[in-house]
This record gives sequence, C-alpha cells and structure tokens, in this order.
Amino acid sequence: MPTTPNNRTAQRAALARSLREEDFSLAQIATLHVLDQQGSMRVTALADALALSPSAGSRMVDSLVQRGLVARTEAPEDRRAKTLVLTVRGRAFVDRASEDRVRVILETAQTLPSKISAAMFAAVNEFRRR
Repeated sequence: MPTTPNNRTAQRAALARSLREEDFSLAQIATLHVLDQQGSMRVTALADALALSPSAGSRMVDSLVQRGLVARTEAPEDRRAKTLVLTVRGRAFVDRASEDRVRVILETAQTLPSKISAAMFAAVNEFRRR
C-alpha cells in the first residue's frame, strides 16, 4: 500500500504515542541515544552533551536507572566517580526505537521522487551498518 501524507502522519503519531505510552520524555530518549552513541560516560559529560545542568542530568539518569535502562558503575580511574552505561533493557529500547524510526523514514522515502529516495535509502543503509 503506498504511503500517503495522511499515512505518514499517522505513522509518526503512532510512534510518538508508543513512546508516550511507555512514559518517556524526549530528554530521556535523547539520553538513551547519547549513551548508545558515546558508550559509557559520567553524568557531567552526559549533562553537557544534552545541554542540561548537572543536577537536571542527574535527575534524568535517576529516572532511567529506576526503570532499569541505565546502570551506574564505578569509574575505573576514580572509584568515587560513577560511569553510566546502557543496560540490556536500555539497549533493547534504543534498538527498537531506532528500527521504528528507520521504518518511518523508509516508508516516507517511498513517496518521494526516485533521486531523492535513493539518496535517503543510501543514508539509512549507512546508518544501519553502524
């Protein structure tokens, strides 16, 4: 079935609704994606990456730790410091959200002129290889 503007809007709305139903804020989703891309990092580095104050970053992490998506581990170079990492559950969330996002992009690309959609497909395939 071809994707129409109404279908694309419905698909994006379904993706957003799915995330809201799981009660994730955009900042929490961004936090998970930054940890996925950067690997382990300290709360202060994460807060900087998200343009948050250290206390706001810490509260954000607390909520994700409570949900079992992020774990705090002892920093090897400084036992007083804590390093953040995605848990298995956090990685699964990021993978699922990424798959959903790629699906919406691919379905949207099918409605574009072939030259533009070919470039989008190439970019998405490059993203998938990472």
